[in-house]
Amino acid sequence: MLQKSFPLKERSMKNVPSFSNSTEFDVIVVGAGAAGLAAAKSLVAAGKSVICFEAADRIGGRAHTDTQIFGVPFDIGAHWLHVEHLNPFIKIAKSLGFDVAPQKDNYLTYGDPDDLLWAEVEEIEDQMAEAAEADHDVSMLDVFQSKSPWSHTAAMMHALSMGRDMAEISVQDWDLEVEGSDWLCVQGFGAIVARHAGDLPVSLETSVSAISRTAKGVTVETSKGTAKAKAVIVTVSQGVLAAETIRFDPPLENERLGAIAGITMGTYNHIALKFAPDALPIQPDTWVTYQLGAQPDSILRGGGFLCNASNHGLTSFENSGTFAQELEEAGQDEAISFALNKLIEIFGSDIRKGFEGGHAMQWGKNPMTLGSYSGALPGSAGLRKHLGRAHAERIHFAGEATHLVEMATVSGAHKEGLCAAQDVLSQLN
Repeated sequence: MLQKSFPLKERSMKNVPSFSNSTEFDVIVVGAGAAGLAAAKSLVAAGKSVICFEAADRIGGRAHTDTQIFGVPFDIGAHWLHVEHLNPFIKIAKSLGFDVAPQKDNYLTYGDPDDLLWAEVEEIEDQMAEAAEADHDVSMLDVFQSKSPWSHTAAMMHALSMGRDMAEISVQDWDLEVEGSDWLCVQGFGAIVARHAGDLPVSLETSVSAISRTAKGVTVETSKGTAKAKAVIVTVSQGVLAAETIRFDPPLENERLGAIAGITMGTYNHIALKFAPDALPIQPDTWVTYQLGAQPDSILRGGGFLCNASNHGLTSFENSGTFAQELEEAGQDEAISFALNKLIEIFGSDIRKGFEGGHAMQWGKNPMTLGSYSGALPGSAGLRKHLGRAHAERIHFAGEATHLVEMATVSGAHKEGLCAAQDVLSQLN
């Protein structure tokens, strides 16, 4: 059955600066996601001349809140403010007047009245931690054991957070991630990132094709011309680096290339379903899961629902890995239909009456990122340390992938952007 879908409408920032009046700066920042914005803001505050080149027509990167698709805030990328005790965006959001609060302890597992799922989730967690502590950087699939009808659902819960299949999850990389409580923002996480950025010098729709080290600094070739600076901070995704859309001179060293090959982009998508108020018989911000069966190829073809997020009427079906890629290939209508029909199985056909439309994200196909966030392949967790090192002295790198314990988070990207800015300031002063 063909389901109504809403097109994605992106709008450019108003009155963004251009670099046409100046081609020489203290620092060039490539990418206006969380890391690039943090770096640029820090450098501007230090009195440096800065330009940020962004290939897209908006800022925020993978942290962006859209209000055009559904008429209510919809985080097309990052949604949870992870690890509250370490996340600077909790304090930033409060200072800017946003409504933030801990995620509610609302969970529903369809068909599991005895909470068998959560016992399985903890057991798989223990298995992975034991392997990691024994210095065995194997895959999650290597330690996974199916012990009950809920084993594969429990495995999905872990694989979902990593954005990849069990066979591609390094247990050591998983174990390195710091744990903490998650918070949510009523107005959207991306809205916090954009507001905090303020009026920074960003040149939108400006793609970078080459970065070269020179005797006095760097030159950066873009779709709008060539600019020069004393240093550059590159904050593009691992997917863009792996695709080699940016040429580096001198070429990137072998250690970094190995790290780019080993720390790859996963795929994690939202399929948002808009319902009329009170269409779903459930509390806002409830996490809903259902039973998954075993697959011959060990792919976990399922996901979870965040229902009625922030009481906006949006329910998001979260999916990842190969299954997310399959839904991307199937297209908007098929992806929306899958999510809606699965929700109908759980709550009954009456909810269809309140369904108003949907939209499916496709981060794996997004040319600006080529994936959702980074993760290490089995055996590659130790390579992450190479990603954040400066190249040829003046070419610096920052992003969620370069953080050693807050990888795959907006908080980690923000902090890495600040660190890169400090490194550059130390170099210039």
